[in-house]
Amino acid sequence: MNRSIRKHTIIALACMAFATCSAFAQTPEPLPPGAKLKSVEARPERIDLKHAFDYRQVLLTGVLESGERVDVTRLAEFKAPASLAKVSPRGQVRPAGDGGGKLEFSVLGKTGAIPVQVSGQKDKYAVSFVRDVMPTLSKMGCNAGTCHGSAQGKNGFQLSLRGYDPQMDHRALVDDIAGRRFNRAAPDRSLMLMKPSGAVAHIGSVITQPGDPYYELLKLWIGEGAKLDLDTPRVKSIEVYPPSTGVPLPGMKQQMTVWATYSDGTKRDVSAEAFIQSSNIEVATVDAQSVVTAVRRGETALLARYEGNYAAATLIIMGDRTGFAWNNPPEFNWIDKLVYDKLRTVKVLPADLSGDSDFIRRLHLDLTG
Repeated sequence: MNRSIRKHTIIALACMAFATCSAFAQTPEPLPPGAKLKSVEARPERIDLKHAFDYRQVLLTGVLESGERVDVTRLAEFKAPASLAKVSPRGQVRPAGDGGGKLEFSVLGKTGAIPVQVSGQKDKYAVSFVRDVMPTLSKMGCNAGTCHGSAQGKNGFQLSLRGYDPQMDHRALVDDIAGRRFNRAAPDRSLMLMKPSGAVAHIGSVITQPGDPYYELLKLWIGEGAKLDLDTPRVKSIEVYPPSTGVPLPGMKQQMTVWATYSDGTKRDVSAEAFIQSSNIEVATVDAQSVVTAVRRGETALLARYEGNYAAATLIIMGDRTGFAWNNPPEFNWIDKLVYDKLRTVKVLPADLSGDSDFIRRLHLDLTG
């Protein structure tokens, strides 16, 4: 096969793969069979966007007539004034211009609205290396162990693993190779932007493009002089929401959100930059946008990580429990109540009381190991 034929074959296969992936990405996420939507709860209750790179991840939770709660964020149709905000199909809201209004949503006939206030879009945003650039580099994978965060770095460029040392990373970016990674006069011509955007060869592939929030954030930081601000407030703790939730059936999904609290008391939505991992990928997996996909019935812990801070949540995939009915077993002590609460949650009936011989056998096994 000559090079021309090979090239066109690769392009055709890539187009087919893209079409397949696009179709999969747009596949609707139906409710459980026979389920009826009773109401929809929206979080946050209000959206305030205060600068050009601010955003909010909306989470819509549907309450079914059965009492179950399911994520319906990606089932919703969002509508907001184009001059005010932009909304992604996943429910991420970014500012477009100053003003006030509403983000309206509709899910299977249920409607609602979230007040939106946007400000500071005409003000020049002062990009912080510690607060903004470091989380961006982490999310883009630049300081991962498989990239420039490895022990030896990549192609002569090394960053601290997961960004634990901002001062070292700033020095590596600004001072190494005589500062050739930056062009403050023409930020678009900076090697730091040309490589990840594919303008020049990059083993790590294309991970951002002009117009993307991450690209524009890095571009603005370079244009402002690529400054280092070690005295900026640091992340004190993070909160993952929902802290404990269930998914009715395998194949269904759950959007997670992560908020960071800083040392000066301010809070920030960091759902797009945070990392969430499942403790059991055979039960559930998590994508880069913090959306969990249920794989099979079971329970897993979800660990959220952002700038050296961690928070955990639990997720239960229920599976088909058609016909389940709680039999109200007697409670003999407070331990029974705790056990029954969990069994009721996972829709499992408690075992019958054991006989004396069974009890002695189990006790013997416990004592002897």
